[in-house]
Amino acid sequence: MDPTTADPYAAAPERTTEPRPTEPRWRRALGLELLGPVQGSGLRDVSYLVRRVDGQVVQLSELLHLVVAHVDPPRPAEEVAADVSAAYGRSLTVDGLEHLVTTRLEPLGLVIADEAEEPIRPVRARPLLSLTAKGTLLPARWTSRVAGVLAPLFWPPVVVAVLAGLVVADVVLVTRGDLWLAVTELFTTPTLALVMYALLIAGAIVHETGHAAACRYGGAEPGEIGVGIYIVFPAFYTDVTESYRLGRSGRVRTDLGGLYFNVLCVLALAAAYVATGSGLLLLTALIMQVQMLQQLVPVVRFDGYYVLSDLAGVPDLFARVGPVLRSLRPGLPADPRVTELRPRSRRVVTAWVVTIVPLLAGVVVWLVWNLPELLQRGRDGIQLQQQVFDVAWDRRDWAAMALAVVSIALILVPLVGMVVVLWRLLTSLVTLSRNRAARREEQAAFEGDAVVPPPPVVSAAGFTDEIMYPPRPPTPEHGWRRAVYRASGRLLNPGPSAVERHRRELARRLRTPIAGSRRVVVMSRKGGVGKTTIALAIGSTFAMLRGDRVVAVDANPDAGNLAHRVAPPHDRTITDVLRDLDSITSYAALRSYTAQALESRLEVLASDDDPGIGMALGRDDYHRLIGLLDRFYNLILLDTGTGILDSANQGLLAEADQVVLVVRAGLDGGRAGALTLDWMDEHGFEDLVSQAVVVVNAQRRGAAPPDLMRRHFEKRCARVVTVPWDDALEQGALTDMSSLHRRTRDSLVDIAAAVADNFARMGGRP
Repeated sequence: MDPTTADPYAAAPERTTEPRPTEPRWRRALGLELLGPVQGSGLRDVSYLVRRVDGQVVQLSELLHLVVAHVDPPRPAEEVAADVSAAYGRSLTVDGLEHLVTTRLEPLGLVIADEAEEPIRPVRARPLLSLTAKGTLLPARWTSRVAGVLAPLFWPPVVVAVLAGLVVADVVLVTRGDLWLAVTELFTTPTLALVMYALLIAGAIVHETGHAAACRYGGAEPGEIGVGIYIVFPAFYTDVTESYRLGRSGRVRTDLGGLYFNVLCVLALAAAYVATGSGLLLLTALIMQVQMLQQLVPVVRFDGYYVLSDLAGVPDLFARVGPVLRSLRPGLPADPRVTELRPRSRRVVTAWVVTIVPLLAGVVVWLVWNLPELLQRGRDGIQLQQQVFDVAWDRRDWAAMALAVVSIALILVPLVGMVVVLWRLLTSLVTLSRNRAARREEQAAFEGDAVVPPPPVVSAAGFTDEIMYPPRPPTPEHGWRRAVYRASGRLLNPGPSAVERHRRELARRLRTPIAGSRRVVVMSRKGGVGKTTIALAIGSTFAMLRGDRVVAVDANPDAGNLAHRVAPPHDRTITDVLRDLDSITSYAALRSYTAQALESRLEVLASDDDPGIGMALGRDDYHRLIGLLDRFYNLILLDTGTGILDSANQGLLAEADQVVLVVRAGLDGGRAGALTLDWMDEHGFEDLVSQAVVVVNAQRRGAAPPDLMRRHFEKRCARVVTVPWDDALEQGALTDMSSLHRRTRDSLVDIAAAVADNFARMGGRP
């Protein structure tokens, strides 16, 4: 199967105020089948499969799949947009819906206008090195019946017995078989080669039946078994598109089902050899196993290629070659078709690309270099077989004549294949060069027609900047790239790695300037989720990486412990600040009320934990306190209590510019966080919800949020970040940032950068 991947969600254009002349209506194309989500996908976001009437399978993003699902029955676009918005969790305008249909779904032949005719030739995928000129050997309905009969062979006890039998059979063939006698028998009776070819072809058909049976065993319906042309080589195939509805194990079983049935063929050949002693059967059994090993090589579209593809969760590996190579260029951002992959899948695909590209390039160079010699040897071989054919014709030896014809075909096919591959490569390069030349000509023509302004007069400041601060390429600071850069005397600059570029970009975002002050509320609806720990870590990250004044306020009405996590006990608290509010007129005066972490320089204003207190601080108290802090600090982090209905917490939300919501990795924590966002939506804090950063705090090793939970928050909020479990954060005592694992520090920088993204958009209080 070669599914076409449609582009993921693109932002819909803004709604216009111009009247729409006619209300568009759309419907699904006839015969379109929704296959459901891709199981075990290597993409970060969930994707779905649909199948057109022509059998082409298309992979869609969640948004595009919802549009396809809701356009039937045909109805006004406003109703479709409303239903899609409700299902997706984000608002989709009518203009945005029309944009998705006309630019994404109509070209693929999935959705058409209600009054339009069915597309005659919808766009089809043309994967690299795919089968062409396909023909059916066994229709889908008969394939399904045969597969249903053979599917029980994949019952695990049977599989174990068959694999054990293969070991026994190979031992018997090696110890009892006389290989050289079998080769001599084949050479002395060349017509036996025709029988061996027939047996190998029969084994190839059984191989395809194994794919179909494995697909049926997993619960999917196999399609037809056919034959096609792979480059110029004839090859059999089985339509197992339905296997993409299975999980990863089911798809891999389907990929290996053909080889499993080849094992059954080897067992049958070994048993026949033991019974007859025929050297032909011995050679066929051994050659079939060599072919099985070749099938496992993941270079071209053999079984090993599809096994690797399904393990990675990426349907077409060859489609990722260009994006991966572009992403490996130093100093440039990664291609979107690479960043959309999960980390594990991205590593697998990248390793495959960096292995396969040099290998295939070496094969092409070898073919070009040796092509004249190969053609000459092929010509000599064909002439020899022609002589054999002539002699066999005189003797009317029909078997020898057939063998000569088959031999000529076997010589011609690879030679023609090599020529065709080189020709395709050459035409692709020529087409690429022409396209680039055409773009350059268009650009030159545009520049020629444009009015070229006179060169600007460089001011003294501009001259100084040009001389003193010229742009410089980024240099690596870590790893082997830094070693190469330093060892070459700074002549060779491989550029920073992708990880280092990502960290630098996060640091740049984190340092976004603030005009005035900015208030960030760190909150959770449930206790024990590590809210205070996250507030401390985020505040420390900001304090270490920014030059602003950063203060974290323990705004827990029930005596929090934020201050105790950064420094020894401090004898002044929020209550003291409120009492002396009128006399605090300078930063130096306020500084005597705050504790400060030695490492990060984060300042913390503690809550009052005196057991004699009978009444907690209220909404007005925190309003007065924040008004004071605005005068002396650029960034104020407010660590709140857990009661969303508490007057003080509601007051803090009213004062907030942004919210960081901390949740547990489990579904119960996700539900509590979702209810918190629902409450905020219902009480006028919609802007805070859309800008919120959700922090999933892993409280045990290996904990991670379920995909459905992560997608729910990603639809509603600006960013979702998971903080991995870290021993240093679990102690509940003084916490140093240097004691955290690198992964933990990276996630904290990611959170801080997500918070800082709103600094430029929202500005700050003067």
